Amino acid sequence: MNLRLCFEHKAGVNIDEADVFRHYAENYLSGFDVKWGGSVSIPQTDTKTSPMEPLWQYMIRDASPAARDYLVEYLNRNPMAGYFVHVYEFDNGTGDQKIH
Repeated sequence: MNLRLCFEHKAGVNIDEADVFRHYAENYLSGFDVKWGGSVSIPQTDTKTSPMEPLWQYMIRDASPAARDYLVEYLNRNPMAGYFVHVYEFDNGTGDQKIH
């Protein structure tokens, strides 16, 4: 399975410089094999703040069920300051399914 992590900024927080956000997020996710994915929009029904703003994203390709479960547990135990993290699971040919 593949995982897409989308980072939605909370009110009053917005890092609009990709290199700065990448440094912050890659330190936060240092135990995971993540790949930078640039920015993306997610369904308005999934966002918690202003609708239709692009979010930063990372991908985890070929994640095992154990890696997926550990990621969700990590996000719940250690929330990222200033951001909501949305996680979608998808396989080739199927749509994204939100899991966090």
